[in-house]
Amino acid sequence: MIEFLSQIDTQVFLFFNSFHTPALDQFMMLLSHRMVWVPMYVMIFAMVVHRYGLPAGIIVALGVALTVTLADQTCATLIRPFVQRLRPANPDNPISDLVHIVWGYRGGSYGFPSCHAANTFAVATYLSYVFRHRRLAVVSLFAWAAFNCYSRVYLGVHYPGDILVGAVIGVFMGYIVHRITNLAVIWILRHPLKSNRDRVHISFGSGMPELHMSNESLICATGVLTTTVLLFISLFAYFV
Repeated sequence: MIEFLSQIDTQVFLFFNSFHTPALDQFMMLLSHRMVWVPMYVMIFAMVVHRYGLPAGIIVALGVALTVTLADQTCATLIRPFVQRLRPANPDNPISDLVHIVWGYRGGSYGFPSCHAANTFAVATYLSYVFRHRRLAVVSLFAWAAFNCYSRVYLGVHYPGDILVGAVIGVFMGYIVHRITNLAVIWILRHPLKSNRDRVHISFGSGMPELHMSNESLICATGVLTTTVLLFISLFAYFV
């Protein structure tokens, strides 16, 4: 059964990994980098503080840090050394010659489960409870996680199975830490997270009308803007 699932996983990986163009290589490499999403993280923190106040914002930020730490270490420290499944792009993997590799990037030795998938889905799950009444924000967070995961398959460093198991671990950790954080908020702040502020006002200066945007729209817009900038940089570098 395991061998059969492994073969299916390999075929699905090769199918999705084959969809590549030189113009998108740099885009996927940038998209996969964790630091390029800092603006979105800052925007999310600002929205949490705006809606719930600074003390709650700090608790939520610590919750995100704990979620990522647990998800990352569960994959990297507990499971990977035990399973020891080679990444597709690893030179010791028999299918490595069939893998589309970007700029010689092959990742580490082992890739099961995916830390990227675990981390991004952990954050998305955790924050989906914070923004549970904001559908667009929740959809944006999970779309961001899924997009990041696809970039790992595109780069040839993870099988879809690595992504799937990592995502499950991330969702579980996000839920567990949400429960812990929720208890901490009630114990420290004496009440659950409550929001009376649903919109922010952006002024464009004297003589310009103010723009009223919901918190969820700002989070979505930040993610879209980041992705657009990365795509523009990649296409500019390729064609110029």
